[in-house]
Amino acid sequence: MQTNIVIGTYRFVGFYVTQFFLNQGEEVIGIDWDDSEASQYIKEEKELEIGRNSNYLYFPINKLKLLNISQQDTVFISCYDIKSGKMDKIDFVIGEIVSFIEKCKKNGKNETPNFVLFMPIEKEVGIFQSILSSIREMDSAKIIFLPTIYGPWQSEGMSFEAGINQLGQSDIKAAIAAEYNGDALYITDFVNALEAVLATSSDRDIQLCSSIDDHWDKCAKLIFGESMDSFTSTTKINKGTIFEVQCKMEPEEGIALQRKHNKRLNLLKTWRKRD
Repeated sequence: MQTNIVIGTYRFVGFYVTQFFLNQGEEVIGIDWDDSEASQYIKEEKELEIGRNSNYLYFPINKLKLLNISQQDTVFISCYDIKSGKMDKIDFVIGEIVSFIEKCKKNGKNETPNFVLFMPIEKEVGIFQSILSSIREMDSAKIIFLPTIYGPWQSEGMSFEAGINQLGQSDIKAAIAAEYNGDALYITDFVNALEAVLATSSDRDIQLCSSIDDHWDKCAKLIFGESMDSFTSTTKINKGTIFEVQCKMEPEEGIALQRKHNKRLNLLKTWRKRD
C-alpha cells in the first residue's frame, strides 16, 4: 500500500492533507516539530482528531532521515505552513527536510519517492531556496503554489485570523504584507482538489487559483469591513501552470466557519490558563 508522508502534519495545510488521506483509508506518516508551549494545546486538539487512526503514525522531525520509504510513496512538504506559522526553529526544520531529500536522492532515480511541495505564492523563494534547489533535481517532484488558504485552524500569523482575533492595525497590516492577497481558497476546496491537481497536470510547477473572482477581497471585506481600504493590495504573480479550483465554499460561509472555530479555540485557551 502507498504511504503518504506529510511534513507539517500538525500545522494548517499539513493537518488537512493528513486528515484527507486518512479519511480515504490510506496510510499516513505525520512529521512535525515542537513549538512554543502556548501552541501545545493546538497540537493536542489535532491529535484527538487523527492520532487514534490505525493508519496514522507520527515521527518528530529529528527522526525524519531515519525513515525508509519506497518509490510508490509520496512525501508532502508544507513550506506554506513554515512560512505562515510563528516558528523559532525555521533553520533547523529546513535543514532536516533538505537532509531527508538528499538521502532519498542517493537511492537513485528508480527508487526515489514522489515529492509534492506546497509553496506560498511570493516573488522571492527566500528561506526555501535550499529545499527548492534540492527538489528541482528530481523528476518525481511537483511544486504547488498556493494563494491565501483560510478556514478553521488557520495560523495566527495570517491576516484573516489576525483580523478575527481583533489584533491592532499594525499587526494586521504586517500580516497582510507577508502574504499573497491576490487570491484565496478555502482549505477543504484546496484539499479536495489535490488529487485532481496531481493527476491532470504533467507540469512541475502548478499555481492554484479560485473559481470565485476577487476571492481574497471578498473574504477581507467580511472581516475588516471599510478599514480594508487602507491596506495595500498585492500585484498578481504567476509562478506556474494555472489550475482553477472549483470552489464549493462561498466566502461568507467559509469566514463564518473560521470565526466559529476561532471562538471555540479562544474558549479553550481561557480554560487552559485557569488550569
